Amino acid sequence: MEAVMLAIAEKLGLSGYGPDGFGPGMPFTHRDEYYLKSVANIAYGNKAGKDKAPIADQEELELFRKARRHLSKAVFDEERWKKAVGNDEDLWRRVVYVLNRGGRFEDASKAYEGDKVTHQYKNQFNLFCEAVATGRHSMTGKNFSGLPIAEPVRDAAGRDIHFSGEFPFQLFTYKLIMGGQSRTIGNYWTMVAQQGQHYVQMNRRDAEKFGLKDGDLVRLEGPTNLKGTIPLLPGVEKPVTGVLKTEEGIRPGTVAVSWSYGHWAYGSQDVSVDGALIKGDKRRATGICPNSVMMVDQTVKNTCLSDPIGGSCSFYDSWVRVVRA
Repeated sequence: MEAVMLAIAEKLGLSGYGPDGFGPGMPFTHRDEYYLKSVANIAYGNKAGKDKAPIADQEELELFRKARRHLSKAVFDEERWKKAVGNDEDLWRRVVYVLNRGGRFEDASKAYEGDKVTHQYKNQFNLFCEAVATGRHSMTGKNFSGLPIAEPVRDAAGRDIHFSGEFPFQLFTYKLIMGGQSRTIGNYWTMVAQQGQHYVQMNRRDAEKFGLKDGDLVRLEGPTNLKGTIPLLPGVEKPVTGVLKTEEGIRPGTVAVSWSYGHWAYGSQDVSVDGALIKGDKRRATGICPNSVMMVDQTVKNTCLSDPIGGSCSFYDSWVRVVRA
C-alpha cells in the first residue's frame, strides 16, 4: 500500500515526497524512510535529546541482525535502514535498542508524581455525549440518553426481548489473534498453529452441568434458528458445529466463538471459472461461524439484533443452547 501511495505522490510531483521528500538529500521514496524516522523520534526522547534511549552494544547489534537473517533485502537491508535514520551511528544504535525491545518503556517507579499519575490526560473528558442525546431512535422517535445507562435487550422497534431458560448461554464473539478476519482462513501458517480448527469455549462447570466435555463436537442453536444450521442453497445447509473447549477464563453462563472460521466459500469449494475447474481446499471450511444462530430481529425480520445508536450488529445480546452434535 505504501509503495502505491508513494508512487502516486511522486508521479504527481507532490511536495514532501521523492528524492528530497524530507529535505535536501533526504529521500522519501520507500516506507522504511518514514517508519524508521518515527522510531528514531522515540529513541531520541521528548526532552530535547536529554532522555535518549541507551546505545545498543555490539551484542545487541548481533542479536538484531540474527533476528532478521531470514529476511530478503527487500524487507531488511541494514544499510538502507541506517541511511533512513540519517546515517548517524549513535542514533542508529539507539534505534536498534528500541526495536530489539519492541518499544520504549518507562520504569514503573516513575508512574506517579505524588498522589497523581505522571502522564496526565489534561483535556476535557465527557461523560455526557450531546451528539448522542440529540439523536433519535429511528423507529420510536425517542431521544437517546446522553449518558451511559444499563438497558434491557430490545428489538428495532424498542420492545424488550426476553430469552427463555431453553437458551441458557449468552453468546459472545471476538477475533482470535491468529485469525482476525474472515479472509485469514487462507493464512496457512496461522492455521497450523490452530491445527485448522477453533472452538466453542465454555466454562468447565457449565460443561459438567450439561454433561459435556473437552473435545465434544457441539452444535449451537438459537431462538430463531432451532436447527443450528446455515442455509446455503435450496436443500443445502451447513451445521453450526465446533469442538468444545472448557476453560476457567470463560464466565459461567456464556459461550464464546472466535469469528474467522466456519466458512463455505473463500476457496473452500470447487469452482468453475470460464470452463476451468479451480479445486477447493477443505481446510478453508473448518471451524464454526456463529452468525446464523444470533437472534433475528422480529421487527425487521431479515437481520440480526442491532445497536440503534451505532447501527452495527449487537454481538453480545443473543442467547443460545449448546447440544452434542
